[in-house]
Amino acid sequence: MTGGGRILLPLILLALLLSAAVPAAASPSPASHAIACLSAIRMAEKQMRMPGRLLMAIGVTESGREVEGRLTVWPWTVNAEGRGRYFADKEAAIAHVRGLRQRGVRSIDVGCMQVNLHWHPKAFPDLETAFDPEANVAYAATTLKEFHGDLRNWTRSVKHYHSRTPDKGNAYFDRVAANLRLVMLRRNDLADAPPPRKRRPATGPEERWALPPQMG
Repeated sequence: MTGGGRILLPLILLALLLSAAVPAAASPSPASHAIACLSAIRMAEKQMRMPGRLLMAIGVTESGREVEGRLTVWPWTVNAEGRGRYFADKEAAIAHVRGLRQRGVRSIDVGCMQVNLHWHPKAFPDLETAFDPEANVAYAATTLKEFHGDLRNWTRSVKHYHSRTPDKGNAYFDRVAANLRLVMLRRNDLADAPPPRKRRPATGPEERWALPPQMG
């Protein structure tokens, strides 16, 4: 996310920022990395009453990757100087951003929703919070919601989330739309989806497979 408008953080985001400042009792397990952004996105979509899976599609566009064959949005993602990189944990991602800043790089996208630290300098109090999945997603969701409040159109809001330049915004929206279809088609392959049930072997000629659930 590059350009931005005015940001009026809701109380929920303030609470998230405060909670992010409290040290966790234990480091998250490696398996939890793959679902951290997805959980935050689902919560934000529900709380802010956004169209289903729209924020998820944006997340996939910004930081999507496959982990062990399952689609996810990776929290420890950094994009700078035209290159996006995935890191194994928050500490490695933060160290990379600090190294970029020491070299004078200012335009850096971070976290689940790739919030740009140059265009949104007051988004987070520190890098620790910037990479917190709930804080990162909440800030991005608030931005998108505010665009919708002004524009009254989700398509234009998604375009503005990336850029106010028409060509860039249009190209970005096309990518989000494609990823929205992908998320819908692969909803059972998302990292936070329940594991597939094992089918029972057929017991006779009357055995029938159940129809797959309708996509929606």
